[in-house]
Amino acid sequence: MIVEMKKLTLLLYHREKEQFLRKLHELGVVHVEENPDASSEALREVQETIRAAERVRQALHRLEAAKKLSLEPKSDKDADEVVALYGEIESRSENLENQLQVQKKNVSVLEPWGDFDPSYVERLGEAGIGVRFFETSPKKFETMEKPAVPFEVINRKGGSVYFAVFERGEKTKVDADEVTLPAISLSTARRRMQEIEGKKAGADRELDELTRYQGVLNGFLAEQQSGRDLESARLSMGDQVEGRVLSFTGWLPAAKEEKIRAFLDQFPAWYRTDDPAQGDKVPVELVNKKAAGLFEPIVNIYSLPDYFELDPTPFIAPFFAFFFGLCLGDLGYGAVLIVVSLVGLAKGPKNFKPFMALGIILGTMTAVAGIFLNTFFGHPIFQVPGYENAFVAGTRAAALLAPVETETGTYFPAMPFAVYIGVLQIIVGVILKGINRVRNNGPVWGIQPVSHIMMIIAVTAYLARLDFLDLKKLELGQFAIGEVVASVPMNVIIVLIAGGLVLHMLFNNPHKGLAMRMGLGLWDLYQFAQGLMSDGLSYLRLFALGLAGGLLGAAFNQIAFMFITAEDGSVNYASVGIIGTIAVLIAGHTLNLVLSALSAFVHPLRLIFVEFYNNLQFKGGGVPYRPLSKEIKA
Repeated sequence: MIVEMKKLTLLLYHREKEQFLRKLHELGVVHVEENPDASSEALREVQETIRAAERVRQALHRLEAAKKLSLEPKSDKDADEVVALYGEIESRSENLENQLQVQKKNVSVLEPWGDFDPSYVERLGEAGIGVRFFETSPKKFETMEKPAVPFEVINRKGGSVYFAVFERGEKTKVDADEVTLPAISLSTARRRMQEIEGKKAGADRELDELTRYQGVLNGFLAEQQSGRDLESARLSMGDQVEGRVLSFTGWLPAAKEEKIRAFLDQFPAWYRTDDPAQGDKVPVELVNKKAAGLFEPIVNIYSLPDYFELDPTPFIAPFFAFFFGLCLGDLGYGAVLIVVSLVGLAKGPKNFKPFMALGIILGTMTAVAGIFLNTFFGHPIFQVPGYENAFVAGTRAAALLAPVETETGTYFPAMPFAVYIGVLQIIVGVILKGINRVRNNGPVWGIQPVSHIMMIIAVTAYLARLDFLDLKKLELGQFAIGEVVASVPMNVIIVLIAGGLVLHMLFNNPHKGLAMRMGLGLWDLYQFAQGLMSDGLSYLRLFALGLAGGLLGAAFNQIAFMFITAEDGSVNYASVGIIGTIAVLIAGHTLNLVLSALSAFVHPLRLIFVEFYNNLQFKGGGVPYRPLSKEIKA
């Protein structure tokens, strides 16, 4: 849910400014409404300092992760020293890298010609003998017209012929590529390259050493950001009555209003608190129960909701977890995710634990979906028609969504199930849209969403009657969902569609005149109809991704067991080929798990941020609630 906010408007005697800001800073409750046009030299300096330190901190963090360093933290240098030292080492390292590339190029060019002293070529030139170097292919060398002057083949290497031409006076025409050699010997170039590599390795070790000071940078950044917020708040106080009175606007959680009133009563000031009004840029703080709160980072990938919207997090959480499970859909993969997440929860850093808890939820949903889809590392768990070689024989059990071989071909229950789940999420989105419209504009604005729900239900029932995408066939155990939906009478479907159309045309834009509503209603109806079909079919990706991952897992199993399967079909687990079987199983399923997990994360996000948010009419763009505070979080 979104925390209720109050708008604070304050007029303060100018001599109380610094004491007021200092006390407000210590209180750490009020979000200051910044003036985007206000700036000062002090604020610019602080921002520049923060940018420089943040760049160094991120670079050191990437370096530590890339090299898997775990050096003991140090604090004998301050942040300014660390930033300055990093800049000096970085500049030196870049310069050494440029020098190294030059010498590598020199070595590459000189190697085919061998190690010789370039001063000899200079001496020949002083004596009037020019030396030129050429490269060509062996075939062209054999057929080309040889120079009339002396020449010597130096090397034949890598499909090329390298030769030198010796001449006096005018240059001889040679049908080959001329090579310009650097004025340095091969041995000298190699020696310089080794010297530069040694210096660069030393610079790299110095950078590694700086990763010890990330804690120093974290604390410094927190302090600087706190100081920046204080300076920004200072600039946000507007002058009134020739500078004798200062105006101030901020936001605070409604639950802390009494605390703020007690604080403000200490100052010679006038103030008032008001409820937010439409058009106010109200900061947003999300507070959800523990399980739903784990999904807040997923919501924040797109945007915080606007203050005047419902928080979509509690509604996104179950759908995202369920979608992830369907896309990955394997009992074995789910177990792996649960184990890895439990280890991370027990051994990982504190700020990493919410993500591990989320991993346990997603792993559990993957395992449950794996049971429904009848797959354990790509192998069937329960015996169903077409999948006889299962762990549990003689029963279909909980494999509610497993593919089944029928007389007419393979039936995939997961396909209509994905469509029904998509329709359910779309309806939830439309319901939330209606609630938002009613809250912000009044009851009449909730009628159009009701009309859309009527038409969605009617269209779904009609398509089920036609058995479109096997919608009529869907059964989950004893629940014949498809038959129930398809059994909706045709006259009810007609009434729902007709009633929905009438309500849509009359109430699509209640603030407009009737004639305008009719015109806008036709355009809105076209967009709704087009969007409904494309949105509904988009949920088929839940079925497709789960099927693809299962088939790939089964393929890896088949390849792996070829190493220990004889021509007569018998399996010899004592064969030396078991090593290959184990290697293929580990490598194949690891690859499949990584790729499938990535798809299982990205595609449900797409369904939420496009299909669900579109039907919800999600506005977003919320500003995070960030109170002026001295609290330091390193």
